[in-house]
Amino acid sequence: MTPKWIALLALGVTAIVILGGAGAYLLTREDTATGRVVINVKDAPAGWTHINVTFSIVKIHQAGFDDENETDDNSTDQNDTAKDDGGWHVLGMGERTLDLAALVNVSELLAAGNVSVGKYTQIRIVVESVTGTLENGTLVDFRVPSGVLKIIRPFTIEEDQTTSLTVDIDLSKSIVEQKDGWAFRPVLGSIVEG
Repeated sequence: MTPKWIALLALGVTAIVILGGAGAYLLTREDTATGRVVINVKDAPAGWTHINVTFSIVKIHQAGFDDENETDDNSTDQNDTAKDDGGWHVLGMGERTLDLAALVNVSELLAAGNVSVGKYTQIRIVVESVTGTLENGTLVDFRVPSGVLKIIRPFTIEEDQTTSLTVDIDLSKSIVEQKDGWAFRPVLGSIVEG
């Protein structure tokens, strides 16, 4: 072999090694790109001076994952804990109480967190307890028979961007006076991105 052929052979082997290594890296790496999601909440009920809602968990579901562990009713389940499960991502918040009656034309941060980029399809907001004060000063301790607000609405998390969603809980439909007292069943009024 001539030195020219040896050089070409060495160059060819080097190119194969470099391309093979790059290909292996691209095929085996885990995508760690993240974006930020912020969930705000707002509402202003008529007839109430205070509606103190205690939230415990906010989680979002990433498209393309099986959600077989979610229940079909509005009850909480073993996935409504502070861990990620499949396509579900729990957002940081801890237990938090907000007075929704104070949120007139303004929203307040409920939960936020960095999550994998991609398309998301659902939001779950867990309500632990609700107390309120009627305009006449009467204190009310609500029963919360179904404490999960399930929202099906697609949104996208972009790399190094913040996606802000504001959830309007329709208190006129969520607050129900019953024979044996008051109940709170969270009902979505609207959700606004931006």
